[in-house]
Amino acid sequence: MKKTLESDCSELLSQSFGGEQARLKLESCLSDMDAVSSKFRDLLQEGLNELTSSAVKPQVKPCINLFLSVSHNIEEEEFNDYEANDPWVQQFILNLEQQMVEFKAGLSPVIYDSLTSLMTSLVALELEKVVLKSTFSRLGGLQFDKELRSLIAYLTTVTTWTIRDKFARLSQMATILNLERVTEILDYWGPNSGPLTWCLTPAEVRQVLAL
Repeated sequence: MKKTLESDCSELLSQSFGGEQARLKLESCLSDMDAVSSKFRDLLQEGLNELTSSAVKPQVKPCINLFLSVSHNIEEEEFNDYEANDPWVQQFILNLEQQMVEFKAGLSPVIYDSLTSLMTSLVALELEKVVLKSTFSRLGGLQFDKELRSLIAYLTTVTTWTIRDKFARLSQMATILNLERVTEILDYWGPNSGPLTWCLTPAEVRQVLAL
């Protein structure tokens, strides 16, 4: 809007409407508009943060914590059973969907999209916490990788924001948990990392290897 006003007013001033004094008044008004707009953006962000903390997190966190009740230290029989009867992620996605439908009905598209971005950040953070409290077998790591891919695929459909960066750490944890031998990390680390940029520190990589 500001750019449109600048363009329209500049055109008028170029046609000698108002002169120098009018130009200075215009610049002052546009500057004030910038300040007010910035304050509104800050208030909006503060409100979204509060909404995420007070309304989204209390609903999302318990559902993520259910991940801890599902064993990922599994063998082939349990892995096959999980494939036929998903133990966690599909119900979690359903819960997220139900919650976001309620918000979507009462928010403008722009604000709703900003809220979904904050929600995805919250989901990634809380899921990382429970993963680091879990124990994984090789097949359990594969199960987690499938769960993570399903979750990312769903969240990609509900927001225009890029979310893969938010889940980069979790994706790298899944990669580590899928290694058959600890020494295979050397195929991905250091000079062998290729285009991969590690988001996990060496200490965090060792922590995940020990799960």
